[in-house]
Amino acid sequence: MERKGILIDPDTGDLQKQIRRDADGLVKQGFAVADNSYQCQAILLLSTKGEFKEYPTLGASMRDMVNDHNLSWWNNEITVQLEADGFNVRSIDLTDKTRPVIDAV
Repeated sequence: MERKGILIDPDTGDLQKQIRRDADGLVKQGFAVADNSYQCQAILLLSTKGEFKEYPTLGASMRDMVNDHNLSWWNNEITVQLEADGFNVRSIDLTDKTRPVIDAV
């Protein structure tokens, strides 16, 4: 599933600018728009429950995973969060907790 949306700069967190002008020099587009599926996944997985006030149960809080040994709980939590947002989770590898590998489309 492709999700089109405004892209965020991964280094700064700012909106990515991509100024396009028409023949008269007027701004036609100001922000970079493309498939933002991975960006949505990253935001969802790093967010803490309660950060999105309209959806208080949204967020997997993966920053908390580093000191936890219950990887089956994290595997389930990641799957539940991604599937609730419409992603199909193919596989999750949490062997290296500092670099988890998640395949979701």
